[in-house]
Amino acid sequence: MKYMNHIKLGLLAVTFACAGTVFTSCEDDITINAVNTEKLDTVDGVYGYVRSAAGARELTSISLFGDKAGTGHLYFELSKAAEKDITVTFKVDATALEVYNAAHGTSYAMYPADKLSLANGGTVTVKTGEKKSGAVELTINAGGSIGSTYAVAVSATANDGVAVSANNQTYIYLVKPLAAVPDSKKGDVRTLCFVEVNDENILNCGEYVMKESGKPFFDVVSIFAANINVDSESGRVHIHCNDQVSFLLKNADKFIRPLQAKGIKVNMSILGNHDEAGMGNLSQAAAADFAKELKAFVDIYGLDGIDFDDEYTVYKENPSPGFEQRSRENYCRLISECRKVMPDKLLGIYEYKSNFEDSPSGTVDGKSIGELVDYMCYGTYQRYVKGRESNFTGLSKSKYGPYSLKINEEYKGGWTSFKEETIQDLKDAGYGLQVFYNPKPQLYSYDYYFTAVSKILFNDEVEWSGKYYGRTDFTASTGVKSNYEAYLGEWQVASTSSLFFFTPPEGGNGWWDYNGDQTFDIRIEAKEDGKTYYIYGWGEYPEITNKYPLVAEFDSNNGNFTISMPQVIHEGDTEDPETWEMRWGTYKNGNQNTWKYDTNTTATKGAFDPLGNLTLTGRGQRYGISLCRIVDGTAELPEAYYDAYYHPGANYHLTKK
Repeated sequence: MKYMNHIKLGLLAVTFACAGTVFTSCEDDITINAVNTEKLDTVDGVYGYVRSAAGARELTSISLFGDKAGTGHLYFELSKAAEKDITVTFKVDATALEVYNAAHGTSYAMYPADKLSLANGGTVTVKTGEKKSGAVELTINAGGSIGSTYAVAVSATANDGVAVSANNQTYIYLVKPLAAVPDSKKGDVRTLCFVEVNDENILNCGEYVMKESGKPFFDVVSIFAANINVDSESGRVHIHCNDQVSFLLKNADKFIRPLQAKGIKVNMSILGNHDEAGMGNLSQAAAADFAKELKAFVDIYGLDGIDFDDEYTVYKENPSPGFEQRSRENYCRLISECRKVMPDKLLGIYEYKSNFEDSPSGTVDGKSIGELVDYMCYGTYQRYVKGRESNFTGLSKSKYGPYSLKINEEYKGGWTSFKEETIQDLKDAGYGLQVFYNPKPQLYSYDYYFTAVSKILFNDEVEWSGKYYGRTDFTASTGVKSNYEAYLGEWQVASTSSLFFFTPPEGGNGWWDYNGDQTFDIRIEAKEDGKTYYIYGWGEYPEITNKYPLVAEFDSNNGNFTISMPQVIHEGDTEDPETWEMRWGTYKNGNQNTWKYDTNTTATKGAFDPLGNLTLTGRGQRYGISLCRIVDGTAELPEAYYDAYYHPGANYHLTKK
């Protein structure tokens, strides 16, 4: 896919893990480059502090979807190492919440006490010679009113003369009951979209819905990407994130939760990062260790799974300690370890190499890779590789995506090599995954093309909400839909390469200047509603084109606005014996004092992007839509070429007046 620069994401302590499909706030769930600089030894004696793992601040929120429970993790930290075992007892403390509300001017209501429980009676131990206790789990069962925000206060006491710091004697979670996550399933094929969050916002994927069912078009959105890397000091494999991924994760309530609330699963892609750490070379111990870290990562951010992409790793012929020779079997072992600790999470594989070395295969503990993964996809975009799934042990077609579509640079008024019959064959053959990569919804309107796919896969159309998000936006902006009505009205047209002919005052040959641009005004009116338009005033002879309009077409399949060439705009009659036609024209090579026309049938077409920009793409090469009169079957200029005002050509940018 694409290489990303990364910083280390420390997973030294888990803030809270979520059971089932419970999701949590990520404002402070993981500390990036975590170093605890708070000084604990402020006075003589031994003081204790109530902590939420990973140093999460007060009021970390836990969102409960439907009947799913959530889990908070708390521990106790001493200012000095314990000289003997210290017993610490946590309790749910309504009185502590009252004190907090009074001190901060808040009015949080306590979450129903009968829905709360602390593991092991809330008792943990700080062992001799250590400063931190083990974690105690706070289970928060579903309850309360949907849409309300509650609080849970947990305090602690310790034995053997350990005083609890007045500033850190309680930790308070916010609890937000939400409606159950809806089911996005629309048929037998799952839709997955990778989003390059260096450039784009994952929230855009939630703005495309099925017309009839109202379900989201995308079933899974994968954040591309975090990284697998080696710690240079410890040699341990761990997770890295760049600034963009970290920003998204720290604002998970604003980016991830809204998609999940619509029924969309949100995964994290894990990508190699130009060092020895890869999916295919971890030892048994390293694979098990990394799987646990991935689980913590998924739990902390309330993610739905992991997508592995074994690119950019520098595999060594002589592996370092903790690594082995690269193999597909090692990759399979990593997936097996992940499945052990994440039995209810999605595990996906992105692969593309001809020798298959970037993909897992084989069997671990009696489970084939086809049984261990939820899906795999072929990642050479715009290529259909029917039958490739047979190269992966036990993988069924229902778990494979053989036709991935890249829809940004390849999207130029249509998808390169996109064929509806391929989507039909994919469905008929029993494949279960359709993959898309990195939509750019501020540049292109995708609903027509998604509809082309969804009509085949789901017998339904896709509608765009009309909203789009910039990369770091939490709230949507309103865009322009590329529909029939949007093209109607008055416009200013600017050409990108207008041609002017100059005649020297002293005589002799003139010349063409093609570096300027020219603007003119047009009016677009309905001809046949929903299908065609009249365009008045096009080009350099408005006295004629305002009388005899061009005809343009609207393509309801893709939202395109098209002007076909050539076209007769007036047949000679008794009132006006001249026959007027619009053709492609340009200056004649080899004789600059001549304007030429041709009958090339290339149309100029375009569509709105969500920002409201409209560009009609022409033939280029200084060709423009030019008026001519037909005399004895020959196209001539309406008047002598040296009296022409200008000849607007190349592409046309339209701005609504």
